[in-house]
Amino acid sequence: MTRAVAYPPTEWVPASPSNYTASNRPSSYPVTHVVVHVTQETYADTLAIFKNPAKKVSAHYVVRSADGHIAQCVSERNVAWHAGNWTYNTRSIGIEHEGWVDEPEYFTDAMYRQSALLTAAICDRYGISKDRQHIIGHNEVPGATHTDPGRYWDWSRYIRMVNFT
Repeated sequence: MTRAVAYPPTEWVPASPSNYTASNRPSSYPVTHVVVHVTQETYADTLAIFKNPAKKVSAHYVVRSADGHIAQCVSERNVAWHAGNWTYNTRSIGIEHEGWVDEPEYFTDAMYRQSALLTAAICDRYGISKDRQHIIGHNEVPGATHTDPGRYWDWSRYIRMVNFT
């Protein structure tokens, strides 16, 4: 099934409907944040996890390391289950990045560039400030048990790219 996605060029790779909550955002919940994740899996395995109804997890987007290719897995109007905190899930867009927190070689120029373009478009669409108070790491979500995106994620570079794309 082909479908229009919120940010071209992305590929629509839908998550299982069992792995997110149908909604009508931003009417039902205002979108106020972008949450940056690192998959701790390969790109292909992440997409497979999101398609598996038993996993109970998803994100709106997944960015591939090698070339920055973006898959959209959950419509932005729906609530992806990515942050581990219901309030943050309802009010954020989740972007997963292929890689591992302790392997900085996965954080390629192509990944940063495409992710920054995506984040800038999301911020523009919802009127989100392009700063570290509104573009946060998974580890910064209240109650988070995850450490991603980790110490090798270059926040200064990323925020600069989001603001100057």
